[in-house]
Amino acid sequence: TVDDEVTIKVQLKCTYQVPPNPPGRFFSFTLDNDHLAKLARTPVSVHKILVVMIVPRSQDQWLRAGHDRLDLRHCCYWVNLAGHPITGRHRTTVRIPTSRIFDDRALCEIMTRVGTGGRP
Repeated sequence: TVDDEVTIKVQLKCTYQVPPNPPGRFFSFTLDNDHLAKLARTPVSVHKILVVMIVPRSQDQWLRAGHDRLDLRHCCYWVNLAGHPITGRHRTTVRIPTSRIFDDRALCEIMTRVGTGGRP
């Protein structure tokens, strides 16, 4: 059966350290170990994902806000870090798959998997 109510926690990050449209199958992103510990905790009662938005350095190139709309440009990627080891002394670098674009379809698929008892 599918649960009609699903909860996930999302840690949102934004960076210009990685160029938009990163080449390759993944890009590296560094997290403080305190943040990673919360995202990597297992077993979980509420699943957590990390969403990283890659943007150009200049805010004018990726964000426009007005009374009638909010335009965000460029791409968000997501990863489930449950069980990921902390390897750095204060910070740990994780790999974010470029195949995991975070959009409306990805969110619906994540919620469906979690709602049926699976992982994000």
